[in-house]
Amino acid sequence: MDEFNKIPLQGLSGAICKLMDVPAPDQSEGTMTELVNAVLDKTNGEKIDRVLMFNPDAIGQNTCLRYADKFKSVREIAPIELAIKTVVPPKTPVCFGTMYTGASPTVHGIQRYTKPVIKIDSIFDAMIRAGKKPCIVAVKNSSMSKIFNEREMDYYLEDYDGCVVQKAAELIKEDKYDLICVYNQEFDDVMHRSHPNSKRSQRAIDNYNRSFDMLADQIRKYWTDHNTLLGYAPDHGTHREWYLLGNHGKNIPADMNIFHYYGVFPKKI
Repeated sequence: MDEFNKIPLQGLSGAICKLMDVPAPDQSEGTMTELVNAVLDKTNGEKIDRVLMFNPDAIGQNTCLRYADKFKSVREIAPIELAIKTVVPPKTPVCFGTMYTGASPTVHGIQRYTKPVIKIDSIFDAMIRAGKKPCIVAVKNSSMSKIFNEREMDYYLEDYDGCVVQKAAELIKEDKYDLICVYNQEFDDVMHRSHPNSKRSQRAIDNYNRSFDMLADQIRKYWTDHNTLLGYAPDHGTHREWYLLGNHGKNIPADMNIFHYYGVFPKKI
């Protein structure tokens, strides 16, 4: 795979906002029309009123293709597949900064692996202005636990992925948030200590995907009164370095090309 994907990550926040009838963040650089059109087709034009974004760190397009069998349930739950190009450098806080502001790194301000609070407008600010309730559920000290702090919203910071997913499942049951962003990091952790195709990395993929399945089951059970969008939305891909360990951060297709998967759960009338 030696070509870059065509859909820019910058359009995701604008698409989610459009689907929820919320004005996009102030410095959002566009709208991912591919996602908007596919979702509205499944809702017969009705807006979305609940969104859960599952953010599995470091799952690139290469991984999805190499281990296609592991992603069978993900594709069944979320059959809208989008080939997206992330941003440079493909580092976690840089990419999530763009994912949830709609702005390029030079605009939102994170251009290397650092975790300052982003000061420009974000999807979370846009939701709050519109009277909606967003929240973030993430591993303590992760990028997603830090870069969108200082908003009038709830943050649930847990010890590791399993606790994060369990808390997210509880929040779905409570049904009080309009947007829930759920961050997991195991694959990124073990990939850096081994490589993207190691046995430990493969187990981490399985754990991500089982968690996604479980969250989908919770949505089916508890969000029946809502038109829901469920996203499987990684930040960047990975490659194996000459010294054999896994890494990311280069402007190459392996790091830049990602698949996002989206599923629509129409409300039950």
